[in-house]
This record gives sequence, structure tokens and C-alpha cells, in this order.
Amino acid sequence: MILAGIYIHIPFCSQFCSYCDFYSVNQTEKVDDFTEALVKEIVIRSNDLKNKGLSVNTVYFGGGTPSLISIPSLKAILSALYENYPLSPAGVKERTIEVNPDDITTQYLDGLRECGFNRLSMGIQSFSDQHLKWMNRRHNTQTALNSFELARKAGFSNISIDLIFGFEMLTTKEWKENLLKAISLSPEHISAYQMSIEKGTTLHRNYIKGAYLQPPDESSARQYSMLQEELAKGGYIQYEISSFCKPGLYSQHNSSYWDFTPYFGFGPSAHSFDGTFRHRNFSSLAKYIKTMKAGESFGPSHKQSLKERFNEYIMLSLRRTEGIDKEVLEKSFKKFIKHQFQSELGRLTEAGFLLEESGKIRIPPEHLFVSDGIIRDLFV
Repeated sequence: MILAGIYIHIPFCSQFCSYCDFYSVNQTEKVDDFTEALVKEIVIRSNDLKNKGLSVNTVYFGGGTPSLISIPSLKAILSALYENYPLSPAGVKERTIEVNPDDITTQYLDGLRECGFNRLSMGIQSFSDQHLKWMNRRHNTQTALNSFELARKAGFSNISIDLIFGFEMLTTKEWKENLLKAISLSPEHISAYQMSIEKGTTLHRNYIKGAYLQPPDESSARQYSMLQEELAKGGYIQYEISSFCKPGLYSQHNSSYWDFTPYFGFGPSAHSFDGTFRHRNFSSLAKYIKTMKAGESFGPSHKQSLKERFNEYIMLSLRRTEGIDKEVLEKSFKKFIKHQFQSELGRLTEAGFLLEESGKIRIPPEHLFVSDGIIRDLFV
């Protein structure tokens, strides 16, 4: 029986990070209406999972800022899941919620434990107060350190932290200090993302005005290499371009995306994949609440062509250090792995950008930073 993950999108933010383009709103007065609509969506779509004979392996609350939601609201959402889907608190191996350091209190952490969450994803991003202020983050370094310690004391033994590199004011020395501070906390998982300029963000507007300059690729590449080296020395294993973990403690939920495992997303802008169709909910809180109250359709679906599935398989597989499974290529995508693909594969392998071994095709660690270009060359 295929295992599916469930994603819950909590769209609320009390202030917006300068770089973030995820769907979010500063309308916390609508939390109750949102919770009611979300519970209704969970109930309405319950047959989607039952009819496909799937069981649930992971639950992930992302955002936005899920830690702005009260414990009673979280309990109501989880109760709707447990009552309407083939899952139980004991049966779901990984139950993650994203938290901001400045929302953390002992009382709130105890409430999260009562809800059954066994993994935290903490948006620290930087251990520099100057950089946090520039990012328009609400917390400072000391708050992040205190929050991590509180989470440990509350009994959370599986914590992931996020970091950001590759932005104009970040020096290599500062990045190394960030990494060493992160390693000293000894989280089970570290995700590190290169700063990107996304349309509609404050960062993008500053870039257009000339108030922000992108750092040279060489600088970001050095910081990425340092990320790999320092985390390896700290006992972390890289299993995906941006993801590092202690042995065996990879993100099971995110891995389900990369493995083409079906997953179900609830809430505004959330994505779902049932194995054939991809679906996205409306990216509007007002429209989402109105639609749910009326019991109407909540967003478009798209049936992937075989070509789209092939390109997506190439992209998702090469993002992981495990790489492409050649047996899957032969079995599922034989029509696409002929002349052009073989020619590009040979060229990239000869140049050292790809390795073929043990039935796998993968990007060696030293070239993961330029993976986007390698992946594009293999698309059909």
C-alpha cells in the first residue's frame, strides 16, 4: 500500500520576510474562519484518500507561520484528519510543524507535544542580528538560541533548522560562523537555501531599484562548498541539494515529494498529487474561505503528460544525492532515453558533471551547486 503525506498550509504571517514569495497574509483575525474552512476541506476530500486505498505516513504543517495558530485550532485540524482519514497519532511516523523562534514558549511547546507533533522545523535563517533585521525576521539571534534550548527541554528530539546563504552582505567568514553555530546546537537536520530573488517580494523591488545587488556566482559557490564541508565534518549527511541530516534522520515528508509518492495538500495555495493528477488550491484566503463555505470546487487540476512526468523525474531525482534509478528510466520512460538523452548523458558524464554507477546516475557533490544547468540539459 502506497504511503501518502498530508500537508497543511497555514497562510498567516505577522510580518513578511523580504525574500519570501510563499502565499501568506497578515490577517490573523480570520484564523477562526480559516480553521472552519480547512476542517471542511479535510472532510469533503476524505474520499480522495479512502478511494485510492492509501495510508498516511507523514503530516506536515507549513506556511506562512503555523506557530501563529493556537493549540485549540491545531487540535481541531488534527482531529478532523484523524476522524476522516486512515491515520492515527501512533500510525503517522513523522508529524512536523514549522515554528518561528519568537513564537516559542514552554506552554506552546507542551501544547504541540499534546497535539502529537514529534518534529519541529525552526526558521532560524541566520545567527546574525544584522542579517535577520535585513531579512525582516521577527526574532534575533538570542531568541533563536533560547527557543532551540526550550524545544529540547520540552522533549523534541527531532529538530530541523533553516539557514540562508548567497546574499550580498554575507561574507564567507560570517557564513562559516553561522555554520559552526548551527553545528554546535546539534539539530538532527539542517536545510540551507541560496537566497533567490522572487517577483513580488521586497527583495525583488530593491533589486529592480538597484538597492540590492546579487553576489557573484563564485561567492555563492564558495559558500555552498563550505556548507558541504563543514556539515560533513559535523557529522551530517547530505541527501539532497539543500538538505543535510544526522544518519537516518532525513525529512520523510519532503522525501515523499521527491519519490513521486502521492500527497495531499490542504489550505490556500496547497498542492496535491494523487499519482496522476496535480492539483493546486486557490491562492487567496478570502476565496478559499468563501469556496469552502459554499462547498464548491477549490482549484484547478492538471493531468501530467508522460513528457512532464519524465522531466519532473529527472529534476527531482538529480536534486537528491541518490540520483536517477536507471531501472525506472527503462521501465517508465523508455521512449525518452534514446538518441538526444544518451548524447547529453554521455557528454555530461565525460565532463565529470554526472556519474554512472551501481544502476544510478547522479551529480557528484562538487557539482551540485550547478545542478540546475545539468538537469535542464537532460530535459526533453
